[in-house]
Parts: sequence; structure tokens; C-alpha cells
Amino acid sequence: MIPFHITIGPRASNDAYSVHATTERGETWTELVLPEQLLASTDWLLQPDVALPVRDPAALGRLLGRALFAPPLRDLLLRNIRAAAEAEQRLQIQLRITAPELAFLPWECLMIGAEAAWSPALRRDHTLVRVGNNARVGPPAALAGPLRVLAVAAAGEELQLAALEAALKPAMQAGRIALRLLPDVTPDTLDAALAHSAVHVLHCAAPVRLLSGGRPRLMIGRGVDAFDLLEMLVQLPRLRLVTLAGPQGDGSSLSAAQPLLAMTLLGDALPATITFGGPLPALLTARFSAACYGRLARGAPVDLAVTIGRLALAEHADGRGWGLPQLHIVPGSEQLFAIGGRPALPRRLALIPVLIALLLVILLVGKSLNARSESATAQYRQRAAQLVERAPPTELPTPTVAPTAAPTPSPAPAPSVAQPPSSYATFLTAEGDTLESIASRMGSNAQAIAALNRLDPQEQLRPQRPLVIPVFQPGETGAGGLVIPRGNPAKPQVALTFDIEIDDTTLYAILDVLNARGLHGTFFVTGRWVQRYPDAARAIVASGNEIGNHSLTHPYFSRIGLDGAASELNKTEQIVLETTGVSTRPYFRFPYGDFTADTSAIVARAGYVAYHWSADDAAISGWLAWAAQHPAEAHGGILLMHGRASTAAALPGWLDQLATIGLQPTTLGDVLR
Repeated sequence: MIPFHITIGPRASNDAYSVHATTERGETWTELVLPEQLLASTDWLLQPDVALPVRDPAALGRLLGRALFAPPLRDLLLRNIRAAAEAEQRLQIQLRITAPELAFLPWECLMIGAEAAWSPALRRDHTLVRVGNNARVGPPAALAGPLRVLAVAAAGEELQLAALEAALKPAMQAGRIALRLLPDVTPDTLDAALAHSAVHVLHCAAPVRLLSGGRPRLMIGRGVDAFDLLEMLVQLPRLRLVTLAGPQGDGSSLSAAQPLLAMTLLGDALPATITFGGPLPALLTARFSAACYGRLARGAPVDLAVTIGRLALAEHADGRGWGLPQLHIVPGSEQLFAIGGRPALPRRLALIPVLIALLLVILLVGKSLNARSESATAQYRQRAAQLVERAPPTELPTPTVAPTAAPTPSPAPAPSVAQPPSSYATFLTAEGDTLESIASRMGSNAQAIAALNRLDPQEQLRPQRPLVIPVFQPGETGAGGLVIPRGNPAKPQVALTFDIEIDDTTLYAILDVLNARGLHGTFFVTGRWVQRYPDAARAIVASGNEIGNHSLTHPYFSRIGLDGAASELNKTEQIVLETTGVSTRPYFRFPYGDFTADTSAIVARAGYVAYHWSADDAAISGWLAWAAQHPAEAHGGILLMHGRASTAAALPGWLDQLATIGLQPTTLGDVLR
């Protein structure tokens, strides 16, 4: 492996950052200049509970690539790429970022040149890693049996464990990976699980928060501080990798908390961490992790394994999210595991060397842990103090999610008002599931599930179809909070969805366009809008369209508390039901696309699945141009439009373009079938 080391920072007086690249074939110095708006946004990321919206990751990758790879650095890189190919060696780009405000940008999205994407490696054996300070690198852990993965989840993130288990099933059946799942984990249960099992990889599906002092905290149970977590991990000589999967999300924002925790954990005791620059859907996180862990189980270096994981994302869902996974390593520690190691001793005999190792590790690491804790705390407190007076940035571009499509059943009737269930749960179907089998497992009944989800009771269910389950008696736990960005990828259909919270004039204009073409859509309405324009709300239903819940007052759900979120949902449902005679269940959309794992769980308990989008009004024209080139990849897309005059004016043209591409516009319910 040929290292190509790039150090970015510090910031010079002329607002440029120094860049120093070193390699076996020479070195060069350049400068990095980034837009002030971007720098202000990244500064703000270091504040507690702040995420940075990103509309177009590819555009951001091009911006970063053009800024970083100035001609001298780009020429040196290309010379080393050619030399590595001629010598049949692989190249590893090592990023060391000394400017805190730049550390949380998605450098993994880098694009080289104007059009050629890194996406996500120039070659499969050319990797990009983030390196921390030099530390003592121990030998690879011996793998005499399967790679042992302990996957833990915070409350509300159980779906991530289910998705990971499904993705790893082939490797588990082949005996290459042993997976243990620990849902609703707390610091105490995590400590106990680590102490009583041989773990090679710890996979954490849990949010990370930045405390007011700038220190990251893993939010399991009451929460565990970064350095308390590190103390747990120090005692595990076989543990070589921690993956911070974070909460579920749609890949539309960046966060500093998880990368900061990943950097904090890295050192003598832990040579590698994987994290995500922003939250991804559970299925994409599982897809990445399964590809990565599968390669590790075969003895691949971790940087190559992570690249394979990125490629797995790049080949799925239009590549959404491939630039978010980050690998942080101690230089020289790429080979985490050695296949065919000495068989493990029986547990009782193995305890003797483990206890001795624990004593040695504690003695050796204790002092460095304390020093590291104090310096890191001081650094981030100082940084946070500098940022307190800054105003939040304007929103950067939000991402595009890939769609899917096929035939077109007529809309099923909205659910009737029957005796209410005791509670609700969500469910993602698997191959072979039927309404009857789901009802039996979940304490429901098939007719009620069909009515609530607007299904024909005889309809065959496709795998990964989201459902809301009315629960009448105790049964299996549901899938938790779901945020779905796409319908059926096998059908050439696209969902027309409209967020309505402004006036009624544009609503009637949109209905006129749909009625003239014999089309229907799904309208997400706010409770206040329905109170103001009850006749318009009734017109939506009378025209044969679907109606969904878009909250009462259109707030940011991350800012109103869980009781406030539940109230927004329940009051809107009551208003719509009384006004139109139909329920908004099972469809909900978060205002501004703003959600957390906790608010998603509240939505699920209220009887809804939340639906995101493939493109909104501003991005639909670009999405249609992309779909014309990749029609099959656009199947199942969800288009988000608003009750605006500009949307009503553009809608006929968008519908014409969909027809030209061969994509049928229809309701969300149809696209989900």
C-alpha cells in the first residue's frame, strides 16, 4: 500500500487553509479556499443538536474536489496513481484535518475534475481514510472462527438491528459472521455484554449528542460519555472496530456529533472507527455494513472493506449516501484481523491471559486517557465558546433520493372509522408475508390492516412494503419509526404528493390539473389549513385523492418536544376526520423533513409511517432530466410539491415529461403496492 498523506490546516491570515501533501514520490504545498457561507455553516455544526441540510451531495463533492485538488496537488496525485498501477500496488489517501471547522465536511464525496466522480474510489483498491494521531499499533486480532459482531440499538432504533440481521444472514449461514443483537441498550447492559463475550466489532445504532461543553455523548439509556465508553472498550483486546451507525435518517443532513465521537475513541486501544457524516435509512446502513463486515471476515484490510461498503451504496438507490461513511484509523492499522489464527482457549482458561492483559492495558492507557480527556475537553469547549455568538447559517442544498415504478391499481378506499385499536405499530413486510400472518403475529386482524393501509384484502404484499398495524391484543414488537423515501422499485410509477398549508386558490388549481387528466395524488394537509378551508379539504377527498397528516401548525418537530409532536398529530387527525369523514392514517410527512429517532417513534405510535421524497418543487426539473436518462432507477419515486402558484403552473409540464419518460404519475398508495 502506498500512502498519499494530505494535511489540511491550519487557517492562515488570508482566510485560506494550508494544504501539505507528502508521498514516496515527493511533496507539495497548496492552499484551500472555501466559500464563507460553507465555513459559517460548518462552524455552526459544532453547536449542540445542530444538523446541516445538504440538498446536493454531488455538487458539494465537486466543490470540495475543485478546492482541494489544485493543480500541483492534483498532478502529484495522478502521478502516484499511475505509479501504483504500474507497481501493482494500491493507493491510500490519508486525510489529516487540523482545522476543526473542516473536519465534519463530507470529504468522502470528493470528485476529481469537472465530471469524473470519485464515486466512491477511482479504483476499488484506491481508498480514502481519515487518520488520527500516531499511536501504538497492535497486531491484527486472530480470527480462528467467525467475525463476532455485537450490534446494539438505542430505544426506537430496533429497525436497524432487524435490517442488519437480514443483510448479514448469508454470511451468518456460511459461518463467517456471528451476530449478537442487543436492543434498547443501556450503559450497564452494554458493559455487561462486552464483558461476557468475545467481540471483534461493536455496531452502535444510537444517536450521538454534543454536550454544551463540546464533548460527544452516545445516547443509550441515560447516555454514556465518550471517555466512559472508551474505558469500557479499553478492556477488550479483541475489539478492533467500532461502527457508529447513528439514528435512522434520510441522508439529507450532516452532523458533527458522530464523527467527533469516532475521533475521540481512536487510539492505542481502538485502531479503527467507522461513522456516518449524517443519518441514513436503516436499510442503507445495513447494506453498507454487511458489505464491509463480509470483507473483514475474509481478512480484507479495513480501508478496502469500507470502500466495498461505499460501492454497495453507490450501486443502490442511485448511490444515495455513499459519501457519508467515514473511516478513521490509526496509521498503519489497516489490517484489523488475521484469518486462521490460533483457536480460542476455553472460556475459563482464556480468562487468565485476559485478566493479565486487562491489568497491563489499564496501567499503560490510564494516564494517556486522562491527558487525552482533558485536552479534548478544553479544545472543544474553547471552540464552542467561540461560536456561541454566531447566527445559524442559511440552508445548503438538500439531497436527492432515488425512486422506483410499475403497473397501476386503482386507489383503495380510505379506512372507515371502526372501533379504535388499543395501539398502533409499524411493520416492514418480508417475502411470503400475508395480511393474515402479520395479523397473527402482531395481535391484529387482516381486515383492519387492509382498511387502515387502504389495501385490497386479497392483494399480495411485496417485500419491504411499509404498513401501519392496528393492535388489538399483545403481539410482536413493530418496526418502530419509519421514514420511507421511495415506493416499489419494480413499478414504473411516481407518487404525486402535495404539502398543503398556505391557501385554497392554488389547491383548486392543482385539483383542476389532476382532474383534467384523470389523475390522483396524495395531499398532506395541516390541521390549521383544514380549519381555515374546510370546503377545500372536502374537495380533495371528493375528487378521489388521498389525504395525509402534515401536523397541526407546521413546526420543526425536533424543537417541540415529544408531547408536542403527539399533540400535533392527534389534533390534525381529529380535525380532518370531523371535516372530511376520512382518516389521515397511515400517511404522515414531517414539516421541513425535520425529524429525529424519537419523533419518528411518536409518529409510529400514533398510527403513521412518515414519507420523505425523491425531489421537491425546486429539484423536480433536474430530477426529471436525470430520470429520462435512468428511467428504471426512477421507479417508485416520490415527488414533493407545495400549494404554490408556481407549482400549479409547472405541474402540467412535469406531467408531460413523466409521460414521455414512461413513468405513470399516481398516488402514494399506488406507488407503495
